[in-house]
Amino acid sequence: MANQGISVAGASKWFGDLHAVAPFDLDVAPGEIVTLIGPSGCGKTTVLRMIAGLVEPSSGSITIDGAPAAAAKASKRIGWVPQAPALLPWRTVEANARLLLDLNADTNPATTPDPLDLLDRVGLAEFRGAYPHELSGGMQQRVGLVRAFALGAPFLLMDEPFAALDEITRADMRHLLAELCEPIGAGVVFVTHSLAEAVYLSDRVVVLSPRPGGVVGSVDIDLPRPRRPEVEDDPAFFALESAVRSLLLTGAGR
Repeated sequence: MANQGISVAGASKWFGDLHAVAPFDLDVAPGEIVTLIGPSGCGKTTVLRMIAGLVEPSSGSITIDGAPAAAAKASKRIGWVPQAPALLPWRTVEANARLLLDLNADTNPATTPDPLDLLDRVGLAEFRGAYPHELSGGMQQRVGLVRAFALGAPFLLMDEPFAALDEITRADMRHLLAELCEPIGAGVVFVTHSLAEAVYLSDRVVVLSPRPGGVVGSVDIDLPRPRRPEVEDDPAFFALESAVRSLLLTGAGR
């Protein structure tokens, strides 16, 4: 299946009488990292779940590589990284990292990344035999990232995966995620409330309005790659943060 990217056309979502997401359009090219940012309750997670094929849109359409989102989910073309790593406590780090591969053993492509190599890249090779309760929160989230990347899916959907971490660990995690994404070339849709996280990770930041969430506008992040932590001290970085903040305030009617 050729990589055509994610295409959202006029998708909206109602839950009974609650209008959660207003009709919106969004295109994500293969290998592009797009961040969704907006106020709490604006429907960011609902948008992500619609793209993942977990929730049907009330109107409009969503395709991934030209196929409906549900079909892309069934063919393992989407990886999901939730807010909490949700590791199985009775499985070791290595076994948790291999979980999706074990569940999809009959359909895994030959090009699937080696989980042990990924664990080494995130600094957890020596903890491969440890159990989740022996790990810090940041270490658990690194295992969650490895589990998603090990599936080898061309698109990753990430729902505020670093929200529960302290600010120092959170910064380390966004730097690590950028390093993982760059050589693999997966397309990513990332949800966050952090301006710094959005600007550092993204090729484009899409700003949503309060519920019902709709697209206020977007900011292209033209910072060069590969990105390193020191870019966050660059005046250009602050200017991009300011541009995103301005759109957030516009969407909120301020």
